[in-house]
Amino acid sequence: MKKISIIVFCFISLLAMAQKKKSTTLGKTTLDELKMKLYKKDSTATAVVLYEHGNYYVNPKREFQFTTDYYFRIKILKKRGFDKTIIKIPFYGKEEVHDIEAVTSNLSENNVVVKTSLVKDKIYTKDASGKWKETSFTLPNVTVGSVIEYRYSVTSPYSQINDWSYQSDIPKLKSDFTAAILGNWKYNIRIVGKLKLSRDNSYVKNGCVYVPGIATGSCSVIEYGMYFIPAFKEEAYMLSKDNFLSRVSFQLKSSTNVKGHVTNYTKTWRYVDKNLKTSFLSGRSSVKKYFKNNMLAGAVLSDENTLENAKKIYSYIQSHYTWNEKYWSSKKVNVKKAFEDKKGNVFDINLSLYYALRAVNIESKLVLLSTRDREVPTKLYPVVSEFNYLIVKATINNKVYFLDAVNEHLPFGLIQFESLNGDGRVMDFKNGSFWEQIKLGQKSSKRTMLSLSLTNKSLTGDLSIKRTGYSASNYRAKFNGRSDEDILGDLETKYPDIEVEDFKLGNLNDNEKALNENYKINVDTDFVGGNKIRLNPFLVGRITTNPFKLESRGYPVDFGYARAHTYLIKLTIPKEYKVTKLPKNMGVTLPNKGGKILLNVNHSDNTVNIYLKYAINKKKFNSNEYFYLKQFYRKLIDAQNFIIELEKI
Repeated sequence: MKKISIIVFCFISLLAMAQKKKSTTLGKTTLDELKMKLYKKDSTATAVVLYEHGNYYVNPKREFQFTTDYYFRIKILKKRGFDKTIIKIPFYGKEEVHDIEAVTSNLSENNVVVKTSLVKDKIYTKDASGKWKETSFTLPNVTVGSVIEYRYSVTSPYSQINDWSYQSDIPKLKSDFTAAILGNWKYNIRIVGKLKLSRDNSYVKNGCVYVPGIATGSCSVIEYGMYFIPAFKEEAYMLSKDNFLSRVSFQLKSSTNVKGHVTNYTKTWRYVDKNLKTSFLSGRSSVKKYFKNNMLAGAVLSDENTLENAKKIYSYIQSHYTWNEKYWSSKKVNVKKAFEDKKGNVFDINLSLYYALRAVNIESKLVLLSTRDREVPTKLYPVVSEFNYLIVKATINNKVYFLDAVNEHLPFGLIQFESLNGDGRVMDFKNGSFWEQIKLGQKSSKRTMLSLSLTNKSLTGDLSIKRTGYSASNYRAKFNGRSDEDILGDLETKYPDIEVEDFKLGNLNDNEKALNENYKINVDTDFVGGNKIRLNPFLVGRITTNPFKLESRGYPVDFGYARAHTYLIKLTIPKEYKVTKLPKNMGVTLPNKGGKILLNVNHSDNTVNIYLKYAINKKKFNSNEYFYLKQFYRKLIDAQNFIIELEKI
């Protein structure tokens, strides 16, 4: 979060103390709350917030800085809810945490309320990261059934109002946020998430501020609340929860001083484009010449094939740099120095790629993105701090490629999975920036082939796996620098019934080709030689757990990219056995062409052939499609869980 420091004149506030009185104090725990055994709306809840309140105002007792008073009352329902008794308060720079109070209420066997207060010497403050610090404390004497109650205040010289989160990982009965904002401060206020406000009051309070000898001022007062808020439950294939947690968010728009001068903090994209151009492309002519003389001299480029040249440049930058695992540095980007050091952050590396492509006259533009662990950047207005990733858009022979040279295992046309987070902002410094959907230049697939022979003594055969796209790049990173023994050890640890007799990797260092794994295997079985044999032919890569378990899901399923997996299995059985049971063929499709499962099993003479293909054709499914996706995975698990039965003739 960017903190903006301000100077507040010593106003004599008519509202400040009145707003202070709106803050909630301790001592609100009731006998009914202590007797509460479970939360009927969510019996799985480990704890429930009975009430919480945040109150923001100008504090005359603290040099007219901005103070937010916080209050929380929480019922502990299960031991796993004890984590809610450990309180951590982050604060930044010149901010101050003060007026901490906390008490735990328990009910004795005689229905007597026993209160245990937090002692001051159990409050700790430590340095966190950079200018951030953290104050922490733990509620005392907590057991299942306790009600904890605590309050604290944070006073800040900075104008940014922190978001108020109505939703968390436990349910809440009631959550309120109130604020009195000086009339000369303007904010973009938005409600994030699907839940609706239960209380939405806002009004202007005239004469709330008096500046001696100048004039009186007004305040904008807001009162937002939500009641009976369900817990937010995380699940697989989701973007950052910050995109979906219901909350009120504040973005400083402008401020006006006592002389009437307006300072705008929320800029236009035109303004942002101009500043980013200066930041990214400062001295671009000399940098372009530098890359042409120093980098391209070592690359053998074609006079005719532009695409091949782009791929060679891309590969060169990939192999030249070592990523320092940092993203957008606050310092000015210096690609010359980064290139000479052979090490840099995301912006160093992909700016180098941009300049190198431009040096050979390949049309290229920079694209700003945000990683998946962060909120998708808003399109309502520019907030540059929401971006932390940079890629390159190259147009070659009228075809668009999005490129990312940070990961040395990525093929041309893919970007790091962690940066697949909504649309990108294309920085067209000539005509103005714009949003564009990121389309990947290579499909991701996996093909598993098993050729197995069953004899009276063993089950042996060949296993081959072919990977493309992200499936290949992920495994190239996994195999990189490892010995064959280590790779085989991983496989045999994961599948203890499989013994590998021979192993070979193909195209490990060629990102543009499919990655091939080839194994000769011997399967440990305890059924060989019996009159009846039962076996599951999906020896590797079988999905056994449905990633979707919720009854309903209020946020999208985001796979990031489409993917497909194909199984081709050939099982040769001894002539003295006959097949007595095989699964039925099956076909399943998702609505809107979202995916499919196709299972085809046939038996001829002493051979069983199995074909299974499942594909997820869309990268994103909305909450209305969740039920069908959940059923899809159930069917997929069933398709891979069948048993072939053989009986001795």
